[in-house]
Amino acid sequence: MKRIHKFLQLSQREKVLLIYAFLVLATVTMGLWVFPWLTLQRLLLKPANWYSRFVNTRRPAALQIAWVVKVASSFIPKATCLPRALATQILLIQNTYPAELKIGVARGEDGKLGAHAWVTSEGNVLIGSVPDLDHFVLLSAMESHSIEDYGRAD
Repeated sequence: MKRIHKFLQLSQREKVLLIYAFLVLATVTMGLWVFPWLTLQRLLLKPANWYSRFVNTRRPAALQIAWVVKVASSFIPKATCLPRALATQILLIQNTYPAELKIGVARGEDGKLGAHAWVTSEGNVLIGSVPDLDHFVLLSAMESHSIEDYGRAD
């Protein structure tokens, strides 16, 4: 009931953005069960780049995009760091922000190997920030300029 009350207090634009983030995150989460993440990323970034051509000047702030993905992830089971990062990257690109999805691995105190995904935009970690982020060894990063080039015929 408390969540519904909070939702109703949001502005109309925030409600629409939150619902859209929920749909994108749900699509990404389910898509990762079917496709390898790079394939899914390519499939989803092409329409995101196309959509970005039509964004008006009233786009949401990059931090607001990260916030709605975090909120939406609390309603979607299995929305771990990779689906959250990929959904954030897609929404940022749709709104013409640079977005770099990074994946890193690190060995925990127990000796087990762990992986983590996060998104940076203009030098700031927007989603996936953890206290020991600098301990992760970067595996892969797709820079925003290569994403913008993908699917665009400018």
